Amino acid sequence: MPLAHRVGNRPHTVRAFRAAAGARYRDGVALAEADRPLGAVYVLGYAAEMLLKAAYFRLRGWGPRTPITFPHLTAARDRAVNALGVPWTDRLHDLDGWAGLLVAERAHLGRPLPARLRRRLTAEVRLIYSHWRESLRYHDARPYAAEVAGTRAAAGWLFRHFRYL
Repeated sequence: MPLAHRVGNRPHTVRAFRAAAGARYRDGVALAEADRPLGAVYVLGYAAEMLLKAAYFRLRGWGPRTPITFPHLTAARDRAVNALGVPWTDRLHDLDGWAGLLVAERAHLGRPLPARLRRRLTAEVRLIYSHWRESLRYHDARPYAAEVAGTRAAAGWLFRHFRYL
């Protein structure tokens, strides 16, 4: 059976998002070290997106293997905008939106992130999102070395602090 069919039948879950994020982070690091900077930024941005989604659904009570469907993802975005007042600009790939939703949801549930962690999360996600968009796949550009290094460092911070999110 072709790869697309094998993986297409697997549901998204908190565990799957977290595992895929780790794999994509390692891919991004390898691409950066192989002087493939655009690929590195692209893949590291996706790793950050998956981590934020995993953290949000874990916070909302999803078990590690509970399926996360497209309607769940769109409901999360709609909740961010309509119930929690979180700005959202980029369909389901808005890193600022996912980070804002995570922060707002924790506050709503009475479990706010400590101010220092909240500020750092916001800063790291904004740094990644200043360099990354899903649409990078359609372009041939060369990011500056500082953009690659910053994206890599910020994604690494998200991984190291995932358990606190």
